[in-house]
Amino acid sequence: MLLVEKFFGVNKVQKINSVLQDFINNTPQISSAVISTPDGFCIASSKFNDNSQEKLAAMSGSIHSLAKSISHEISGHGCDMLILESNLKKIIWCTIQAETTTVVMTFISEDKKLLGELLLSAKQCCKLIQKILNDSQLN
Repeated sequence: MLLVEKFFGVNKVQKINSVLQDFINNTPQISSAVISTPDGFCIASSKFNDNSQEKLAAMSGSIHSLAKSISHEISGHGCDMLILESNLKKIIWCTIQAETTTVVMTFISEDKKLLGELLLSAKQCCKLIQKILNDSQLN
């Protein structure tokens, strides 16, 4: 985490972690979540027992790259959100584009909540993180 704190600043990392914790606490069906860089470094995570957050952060970076490539191939302008659904869970990747950097929020949700309500909560969380990343007063 030291490298990430040097790049983003300790205050931003702490605020991002706080926003992620609030998102998790207000959305109880989420079993785990991670905020990562597009190249797979974990910035913040929640509800992990072991090193799974690093694995999810690395996979998030790979999925972000793949989704971005697919979007460009179909004449899109990037990928803001990607949803993978199974019978029991949803995995959702959200791209957060700040002024100088991009991060990815990935979370796993039990399939008990309406998708629209879940996505609205995720977008609100992403906007808060974007504001933190764009805040030049935080180091």
